[in-house]
Amino acid sequence: MIPTFIPILAQNTLMVVGAIALILGLIKLLFELIPQLGRLKSDFWRWIAGKWRGRKLIKNAIASDIETHVNEVVADLQNELPAGWIKRASIKWITEIKDLDLEEGEMILRIRPLENQDQNFLSGVYAFFTRALFPKTKEVIPANARKAAVLRIAYRTITEKKPFLKQSFEDSFLETAVRDDPSVATYLGRYDRLDKKGFFTGSFLREIHEIATRARFHELRGRMNQEIDEILTHIEGFITNLERPIGDTRAPRATIPPGGWYRVGPATSYAFLLVARPEHQGVRPYINRAQERSAQRIERLYVMGAKEQEPFARYVISEIAKLPNYKLIEVFNVNKDYRGTQGGIGALFVISQTARQNEGDPEI
Repeated sequence: MIPTFIPILAQNTLMVVGAIALILGLIKLLFELIPQLGRLKSDFWRWIAGKWRGRKLIKNAIASDIETHVNEVVADLQNELPAGWIKRASIKWITEIKDLDLEEGEMILRIRPLENQDQNFLSGVYAFFTRALFPKTKEVIPANARKAAVLRIAYRTITEKKPFLKQSFEDSFLETAVRDDPSVATYLGRYDRLDKKGFFTGSFLREIHEIATRARFHELRGRMNQEIDEILTHIEGFITNLERPIGDTRAPRATIPPGGWYRVGPATSYAFLLVARPEHQGVRPYINRAQERSAQRIERLYVMGAKEQEPFARYVISEIAKLPNYKLIEVFNVNKDYRGTQGGIGALFVISQTARQNEGDPEI
């Protein structure tokens, strides 16, 4: 009789295994479709791994936990970096070099698993920003400037969100990068100064990405290092003017270009419009300045608002958006405003197609 029951038992076992696999698959799909369930996904895999000590299940639990933490700490930058740069990421462990091939679409972070979970987390954050910054222009931007940008954003994020890991990131990622290429340290120092006044993520990254986009199939591609240095120098000069108190003669103020602070480069032109406290004329002076920049054929206008006057800055942005010569591209947060205060608001306007045609603007 026993042989008769063996096929039935085997069939029932396969059905149970199949049902469990189906349920786990549906749960996994649910987690992927609803990003807000990331923390629940992490807890689920840890619970499963605790019940069944399978190596793959434990691996899934660790990857899911790191994945959740990485997505949590970078979420705030979604409204600071250019639109579309921050996406939800998934962790995949790599064991072979061929696994390093990148995929389009979903952001897949491939990291080598280590016993130290803090190091796995740091690797995940670094991998995230390596993938997120400068989409489709990575190859155009010089490696040292691009790596320094990744390190700066990752370092600031970890310092703010996981300060106990700051030293570990310095000792591993920062030290390794600078040892491999000392020029990275120079960029890190200059980026840090811009970031403390909101211009690193606010204008610098956006300008470099725009220039790199236009230079992909243009001779300017060979001069990206020079463009990056000139834009850094230009913004540093602007910050010097902001930091030096009026009436202080101990150090010379940077030379302000006629008509305001702007730069006209081979690929783009941009200007800064800082919004502080409301003047007695309200929003009108800011409208006039925006119109002046349009008359100067300044293609890209950055409106930067101080944290203390953010509601008024938003009002100014909304009023400039009504002008026919400028089109509002995006409103974004800044980590620090131009005074160095935590928080602030910014907006990017681009000269309209109508104004471009009227002025006969050449394009790269």
